[in-house]
Amino acid sequence: MTRIFIVLLASLCFGGTLAWTWAAWPIAPGWIGAVLLVASAGLARWHWNRRRDEHGDEPGPYERLAWHSMVSMAVVSSHTATSLATGLDIHIGQGNSLATDNWTLVLGAAIGWIIMRPRAMHRDERDREVAARGAHAGFRALVALLIGLLLTLGFAPVVVTQTLTPFVIGNILVAFILLGALAGFVTQLLGYWSLARGDQAGG
Repeated sequence: MTRIFIVLLASLCFGGTLAWTWAAWPIAPGWIGAVLLVASAGLARWHWNRRRDEHGDEPGPYERLAWHSMVSMAVVSSHTATSLATGLDIHIGQGNSLATDNWTLVLGAAIGWIIMRPRAMHRDERDREVAARGAHAGFRALVALLIGLLLTLGFAPVVVTQTLTPFVIGNILVAFILLGALAGFVTQLLGYWSLARGDQAGG
């Protein structure tokens, strides 16, 4: 379990760091993030294939998907949230690369899954059970975030609400969707961890 939260925290911090506009990046930070997402996916595939050959205990395809999705969602969502928190206009072509970087990170995540994806995606009962847990957690997280946004729009001071333009609200909703999905994938990984622990105890 500890490993799940360490990877989650590292991914969130990494995505947020890429949105620090004051950093003197040698190249666009989106490309740095995308390359590292692709490299991490390749390294994870190599590691799991090695576990399969040596011990036969590599994670199944849907657990792999949960790991990759958690990391990708954490990086992209924290980058989106931090970009919005800068207060800058993140429209493409407004003097910063935040929007372009975000799309570049999405591209890196997609390529990473192509690299990591196993040949077969067979789902069993455990995968269905874990997926259901993740869907419930993601739904609850998304509803909680939306309630917070509604309360802000309804009761926050004008100095706050006047900054919430349709463009900003749209991006906030995108970040909420990503965070809801992130909660779901974290819950899935905790489910797989719980099942593996039960198997060890039973064995």
